[in-house]
Amino acid sequence: MAKKIILLLVEGPTDEDTLALVYSRIIKRHELKFDVLHADITADEDMTVKYIEDRIKKEIDAYLRRNPFVKKSDILKVVQIIDTDGAFIPSTQIKQSDTGKTEYFEGYIAAKNKDRLVRRNMSKRNIVYRLANSENVSGFPYEIYYFSRNIEHVLHNISNDLTDEEKEDLAFKTAVRYSQRPEDFLKLLYEADFHVSGTYKETWKFIMENGNSLNRHCNMSVFFEKLGIRVDES
Repeated sequence: MAKKIILLLVEGPTDEDTLALVYSRIIKRHELKFDVLHADITADEDMTVKYIEDRIKKEIDAYLRRNPFVKKSDILKVVQIIDTDGAFIPSTQIKQSDTGKTEYFEGYIAAKNKDRLVRRNMSKRNIVYRLANSENVSGFPYEIYYFSRNIEHVLHNISNDLTDEEKEDLAFKTAVRYSQRPEDFLKLLYEADFHVSGTYKETWKFIMENGNSLNRHCNMSVFFEKLGIRVDES
């Protein structure tokens, strides 16, 4: 029997480079396929709650066109992985920057354009809330998970801005480190201080509260739990 495909939608190529090899070695019962969005579609200024599911459908349709031998019935589920970017903090934790650029801190965001960032956060918050409460998108079972504030912040505890080259270097180091012992990566998701425990719904409730979306948190362990994979079984 052919393995069912799990289609993972990620924001950038370094997300794929970081996760693809390690995840594939943890998950043996299914085939993982990554589709790089090259953008955070949940924070797109032109995106709204009304059209977000249509946007994801277009991405899935484009993937199927690029892969004509893949049928819809081959796909087990669609999984989206996002950065939180501090989107769920109250507007009182957004300040106008004095440096002319947007910077993220544990307790607040210093924004290049405060009003614009407030609007972005409000829009992204509504969109992600909709997706986190959607069990089906475009006819496929759907799940969404987060790295907060982003994948480099979670896995490497780096909070400052990085160049594309620096991100790629970190992605390569992660893939090399865990490719031979992927079970160690799974343990990391549970044992590191960024682990968010609880059910799928509970981990989303947590990240949306108390400014948590600015801090190091990740609910990817739930992704593996839903597949029946735990630390001692990987």
